[in-house]
Amino acid sequence: MPNNWSPELSGLARLRFITNAFTRMRYCFPNGQLDMYSKASPENAPAPLKPWFAIPGPVSEAYSIAFGHWASLEGKGTPEGIYALDTGCCWGGELTCLRWEDKQYFVQPSNRQMDMGEGEAVNA
Repeated sequence: MPNNWSPELSGLARLRFITNAFTRMRYCFPNGQLDMYSKASPENAPAPLKPWFAIPGPVSEAYSIAFGHWASLEGKGTPEGIYALDTGCCWGGELTCLRWEDKQYFVQPSNRQMDMGEGEAVNA
């Protein structure tokens, strides 16, 4: 699977990279290559991986970005202008929404609880 963007990507390889970037990207190597495997929180990430939002680039400096699908962040630890929305609702955390106009967060506690002994979410 391609793990570096290239304008020369075409067909299925191009679509696979785009899909992976939107749904699986959490960490990058210092050269910008995607790591598709680690799901750890940044403080537990294996070296030399860095969160995608910690890799310098023109996009994150010019735009505000909202993203999800990284519950171990718990909505924290991102630079200014980058908004993590996944706060682990399906794991018993909260459902988090962002009102874009003023960047105001709204949270709703989950109605699920984790049974840490079994490692499965159960209805509260």
